[in-house]
Amino acid sequence: MAKVMLFIDGTWLYSNVPRLSEAYGRPDFRVDFGKLPFVLSEAVSQRLNGTEIDVVRTYLFGSYASNHDPRDDEAVQRRRDFFAMLSEEYHYEVETYPINFRGRRLKKSDRDPEDTFEPREKCVDIALAASMLYFAALPSAYDIAIAVVGDQDFKPAFQYVRRLGKRVAIASIKGSCAPGLSDPRESERVTDFDIIWLDDLLHRLELKYERHQLQCESPTHRGPRGVWTTFHPRKGQKFYCDACRRDFSRQRQELQREYNGVGYDGEVEYPSEEETPVGTTLGGIVKRRVADRGFGFIEADDGRDYFFHISDLHPGLHFDDIQEGMEVDFEVKKQPSADRAGAAQSVRLAMVEPDEEAAEPPADE
Repeated sequence: MAKVMLFIDGTWLYSNVPRLSEAYGRPDFRVDFGKLPFVLSEAVSQRLNGTEIDVVRTYLFGSYASNHDPRDDEAVQRRRDFFAMLSEEYHYEVETYPINFRGRRLKKSDRDPEDTFEPREKCVDIALAASMLYFAALPSAYDIAIAVVGDQDFKPAFQYVRRLGKRVAIASIKGSCAPGLSDPRESERVTDFDIIWLDDLLHRLELKYERHQLQCESPTHRGPRGVWTTFHPRKGQKFYCDACRRDFSRQRQELQREYNGVGYDGEVEYPSEEETPVGTTLGGIVKRRVADRGFGFIEADDGRDYFFHISDLHPGLHFDDIQEGMEVDFEVKKQPSADRAGAAQSVRLAMVEPDEEAAEPPADE
């Protein structure tokens, strides 16, 4: 039996789904990521004359927007929900890295035409290559690496993985794959198999949607709560209909403008130390909770205030459970400035460290 690990460039694959949709002739085509590891491992098995394959792990490396225009909150949250779904439902090992948009819209077409800003993704390619090499150096972690990529920059990593005695298979998309990776003569020695084209497997990789009815759990929902949808909430995640999600996004923007981010006292002096990076997990105390409007502020351990909305709570935590003075953990969604609080996401109850003294067994008398 051959042990296989998958290493997926999630940003590249995510951005190329429209190309797959075009190839399949279905504008609503989506990849079933639950099937992807097994479909690709079967393709490798066929190239090995039916050798039995054991999929040991699937790693996906991706990015998400941070410090972006609030109007894109919903799009950013969808991507973060996608990453969480891969981890929780399909047991992917997911590594994600923020891209600082410096307050801008995600789509270039939505920005000022004279704005020359180009978002820069960091770490994704290096993280994928480093992980593949790390596990290749371990004696029995995997026998074959399946890389779902299209970038020429991975070529040195693949060459060194092969020098460590492992086999490499490349799965890619026609028209989005560097020639050095798809060369049928294999002149640069980067793979051990003919390339696996996802375009040829779309009938097996299609995510088939089934409409079902869910109850919208938004406290401000209007009309019957039963909504037909293809969305499948993660375990513990509340379901909000599209209309309520749009309302949440609008409410968050209005509240942050109204309270100027800092809000109720207007007298916050932040320390002059280095900014806390977006995506950092912090602890803090709920400084204020506005029950009738569904938002509040956290005074974090870094000395700054962070705004949160009911839709920024971690799955399983209800707004009614939050009280002023409560200790919480959260991720930095937007950095604070001199006169404006930051924004928090994934707000959850703090992890309580055990009392070391209390944990010690009583001394023998």
